[in-house]
Amino acid sequence: MTKNNNNQEDLFDEYAYDWWNKTGNYKLLHKLNPLRLEYILSRLEIKNKKILDIGCGGGILSEELSKMGAKVTGIDSSKKSINIAKKHAKEQDLEIEYINGSILDVSSLGNFDCVVCFEMIEHIHDPKKLIEKIGTITQKKSHLFMSTINRNLKSFVFAKIFAEYILNVVPRGTHQYAKFITPYELNNMLEQHNFNISSIDGILFNPINESFTLGNDTEVNYFLHAEK
Repeated sequence: MTKNNNNQEDLFDEYAYDWWNKTGNYKLLHKLNPLRLEYILSRLEIKNKKILDIGCGGGILSEELSKMGAKVTGIDSSKKSINIAKKHAKEQDLEIEYINGSILDVSSLGNFDCVVCFEMIEHIHDPKKLIEKIGTITQKKSHLFMSTINRNLKSFVFAKIFAEYILNVVPRGTHQYAKFITPYELNNMLEQHNFNISSIDGILFNPINESFTLGNDTEVNYFLHAEK
């Protein structure tokens, strides 16, 4: 994932080796990935579309998008994660362009039909700059798909305390509550760069079987689809 916080970047470097271990540190992302893909495919025909995956990590989503015919570029500030992504894509005979660096610092990205930014914006220092950057690399009729964590007492309890310290389903220190972002805040940022939200849906987690479904409750994790 793309980070501007050195401590969190170090954390993702530390666990980079584990990206493709479906029972390891990123097992929940592997379980969530089919729902992420379904969310995109139900709203956009991606074949031959130029898609940028911001905070691509080891390429879990990038590879699925590529298999569906999209022209995918993945970017992440974790060098170790990008190296893992490149190696795995080569093993799968997939043509994906991977870039190591911060989305805020790379100037020659070009324009994209679609940007995906899942489980990432809550890790950076200045989300407004991220949305501004996305605005510069997208044109009219472009699509944006995001997921993040709402900021309230319920999200603090479930996404921080339970997830990291009680259920131990994500590494401790993965999230910082102050960086959680409400749908209202995110909508205000998007409107400033000509994005209109088409849908917001809650991501519901069942800790018993560690499965994810869509729902109306957006108080913890949520998906967002916006269009220019």
